[in-house]
Amino acid sequence: MTNAQDAMHQAQQVVDQATTTVQSQTTSTNQATHNANIAKQTVATAQSQVGAKQADYDGLTVDSLKKEQATAQQLVNQTQAAQSAAQANVTAANNQVTNTQDAANKAAQTATSAQQTTADAQAKQTAAQTEADKANAAKDEAKQNNDAAISQQNQAQKDLDNLDAGKLTQQANETQTAIDQGKQNISDTQQSLSQTTTNKANADKDVANKTTTATTANNAVSQAQNSVNSATTAQNNAQTTLNQRQQAVADLQSQLAAMPTLKVDKAAWEKAVNGLVPADQIAAMTDAEYDEYEKKWNAYCQSFFETTYSNNQFSSSKQDIDTKFTNINQLTKAQYEELANYALNIINQARNIWRGDNNELKTQSVDMEAAKEIAKAYSDANVNIKDTPTHLSSIVNSIASKYHVGIGSGVGAYTWMNEQLGETAINNVIKVNGTISLAEIKEQLVTDLELMLFGDGGLNSWGHFYTLMGGNKDASSYPNQYYMGIAFDKYGHLHVTARSTANIGGTTPDTTPIASAPTVTQLKQSLATAQNAQNTAQINLNNAKASLTTANATLATARQDATSAQSALNAAKTKQTQLASQMTALNNKLANLKTKLANDTTSLAKIKSELANLADAQAAQQKVLDNAKARVQATSATLATATANANAKTAALKSASQTLSAAKQVQAIAEGNAQSAANTAKEAVGKAQHAVEALTNANQHVVAAKAQLSAITDKLNNFASLKQHSLNELTSAQELLSTAKTQLKQANDVLNTQQQKLDVANHSLDAAKLALDKATQFVNQRQAEYDAAKAHLSKLDHADETLAAAKAALEAAKVQLTTSQTDYQTAKENAANAQQELTDAQTVAADADQAYTHAQKVLQTLELQASLEVPTVTEKPQQSVDTVTEAVVDEAQADSVSDTPSAIDQTVVTTATANVAATGHNTAKTENVAPSLTRLTPHMPAHSTTAGTLPQTGEASENRLAVLGLTLLSLLLSGLTLGRVTSKRRIH
Repeated sequence: MTNAQDAMHQAQQVVDQATTTVQSQTTSTNQATHNANIAKQTVATAQSQVGAKQADYDGLTVDSLKKEQATAQQLVNQTQAAQSAAQANVTAANNQVTNTQDAANKAAQTATSAQQTTADAQAKQTAAQTEADKANAAKDEAKQNNDAAISQQNQAQKDLDNLDAGKLTQQANETQTAIDQGKQNISDTQQSLSQTTTNKANADKDVANKTTTATTANNAVSQAQNSVNSATTAQNNAQTTLNQRQQAVADLQSQLAAMPTLKVDKAAWEKAVNGLVPADQIAAMTDAEYDEYEKKWNAYCQSFFETTYSNNQFSSSKQDIDTKFTNINQLTKAQYEELANYALNIINQARNIWRGDNNELKTQSVDMEAAKEIAKAYSDANVNIKDTPTHLSSIVNSIASKYHVGIGSGVGAYTWMNEQLGETAINNVIKVNGTISLAEIKEQLVTDLELMLFGDGGLNSWGHFYTLMGGNKDASSYPNQYYMGIAFDKYGHLHVTARSTANIGGTTPDTTPIASAPTVTQLKQSLATAQNAQNTAQINLNNAKASLTTANATLATARQDATSAQSALNAAKTKQTQLASQMTALNNKLANLKTKLANDTTSLAKIKSELANLADAQAAQQKVLDNAKARVQATSATLATATANANAKTAALKSASQTLSAAKQVQAIAEGNAQSAANTAKEAVGKAQHAVEALTNANQHVVAAKAQLSAITDKLNNFASLKQHSLNELTSAQELLSTAKTQLKQANDVLNTQQQKLDVANHSLDAAKLALDKATQFVNQRQAEYDAAKAHLSKLDHADETLAAAKAALEAAKVQLTTSQTDYQTAKENAANAQQELTDAQTVAADADQAYTHAQKVLQTLELQASLEVPTVTEKPQQSVDTVTEAVVDEAQADSVSDTPSAIDQTVVTTATANVAATGHNTAKTENVAPSLTRLTPHMPAHSTTAGTLPQTGEASENRLAVLGLTLLSLLLSGLTLGRVTSKRRIH
């Protein structure tokens, strides 16, 4: 029994070993199936690339480019004509504003001058009136004196003639009558004088009031003039503010124009990434259907990338263009942070579009320091990824450990850092031009990022894309917060790092966020604010101009009021002077009347005396007559002089009055012209504002048209290079297709072999299970027989015979055991054979590693030879190894590094760049050409080449060593005879 049980246990072990072998072989077969599918997909992608490259090559002609150039030139001419017309309109409008404003100012000055002329004419007329009044008063006085002298002469003659008793008596009577009348006249004159004095007092008050009014009016003129001065200053200040606001808007527009704003068709993007049809439809396809589908899918991906790349043309600001470097190491910390923010802006726009949430990449100081240290390690080790497309994984791991950054949290956290590499033409630009601008550095950066985001399909399986997006949306790590850093090594190549968490196994040095840059949204908000401020400034300027116009009108009105007040004051003063003259005349008249009364009284006494002394009176009267005659002569001369003077003053007054009337007419016309000119100036300001807006739009159209023309002209100028580049890409695509077909055949051969081995292992497992079942059944039967025999042994009459039968049965069991042992040995040999096959596969892997090491040495030797051939500045550097060989080397390199549960090698897309060596600008379309490497390098212990999964996507990694190791050396050696081809690496 014991031997039978041992045999059963041994059979069980054989079954277990056979099961393990089947499981191991199933894994190998599945891997081979996966490799065959990948190879099939590669063939389809390569076939699609050949078709796309052939179409690109055929469609790239000088005629087509010239037609595009002619159309673009026509558009430039049209926009420039519109710009010139708009500029002419602005110039004309500005000139009109200046002319109308000058005309308004001149009209206002003319009105002011006319008002002053009127005021001067009024003053002269008033003065002439005063002089005329004085002259007339003097004339009247002289006339009165002359009349009085004549009257006295006549009276003296009459008195002499009347010196007789009768006449004297009559004279006495008449004189008495005159005395009585004189007394009455004195009384009347005194009353007139009293009324005139009252009128004079009223006139004095009126003059005082009108003087106050004139003073007030003059003060109003001063205030209005001050208002004009203030309004002029306000207008100048408003113009200065508007200029500043316009400059601020222009600066923000320049920044916004230089800020990339992604324009992506999300539906097309999803189709490019996820496929054109569901997965179940793909699984149901025949090989021919799948080949056709792959062509369409890859063509679709290529078309999507080209469209997206075309829709997101690079633009830069003047400040970035003017910022120059002679060495990439001259970038400051602030400039690095600016570049990081620039990259974050692009990536986070893409994440927002793809993910539809606000989970954005961020950058902290530790990320910039880690990226800088990694780039320095490449520089110190003299590793140029263009020549050696590899990752310094151990250094990346050590830096992740040094800075305590990684992924996960709690017990499951581990240090980890993702590194992606991008080739640039930075050093080539510096070599050719002596300098490189910040704008050109940004252009290199955005090109690499667009490739990773939108051109990562085909052989790359969108690996970079998923890394930048945070993985597959179904992955548990999808919601995690990720951080990135960037740096350039001494070769000018880009290093992008990523990690999730910090403070793993220690404290992370500095998790301070870098200084943030304004986003597109923030710039648009700032631009809207600046435009509102500009509009407000324009409104303020218009208001200031209107205020100035109003102030000038107010000044003109104030001056008119001042002129009117002065005229009223002058009229009041004239009346005051006239009343004063009347008072003087009345006082003189009163004095004369009193004198006459006294004289008449004296005459009466004299007449009475003469009556008494007639003879003596006659003699005396003769003397009076003589004196009267002399007085008449004197007063006549005075009257003649006064009359002439009065006539002259009257003529002057007439002339002054005519001048005043004409001045008032001129003033009215000038004030009307000033108001009309002010209105015209206001209308001109509005027209100028509309013209400026039209010019701004025209300028934007010209810039866009010139950019389009420049791009087409660059293509036409570099047509030979572009055509050669297109031919190179077509040739490379054809070579890749040939290689892919060879690899597909090899992968199918390996799959068939692995399937056969699996069938053998399954057969061995079935045999072992059958042997185990038989052994188990035999042991159970013998155990039952033994137990029954033992229980009834004492009851048997023929114990010896029963014992003998039992022994015979035991011997039969031993025979059966021997048979089972033979079956076991057969199963064991089968298991050993399967184990040997596994060992052989591992040996193949080791051979592949050795082959890869040898391939690296061969590649370095070939590249050293190629470096001795210096390309011209109009050609791209060449490598001496076929891109087919590069693809195999890359895949071998990818599989020679142990995968981990969170690390996988990804083949990625590269871009072909026309004339980069000469200009540093990417002027050619990007294509999926030669594969290269991207390494996600976690700091974890490595293990054997078994499948792992990505933390971002949850997808299985691959091991293609069994396929690649068998063909690597022959492909490398065959590459020596294929000549030199252009290297098209871009991102790794």
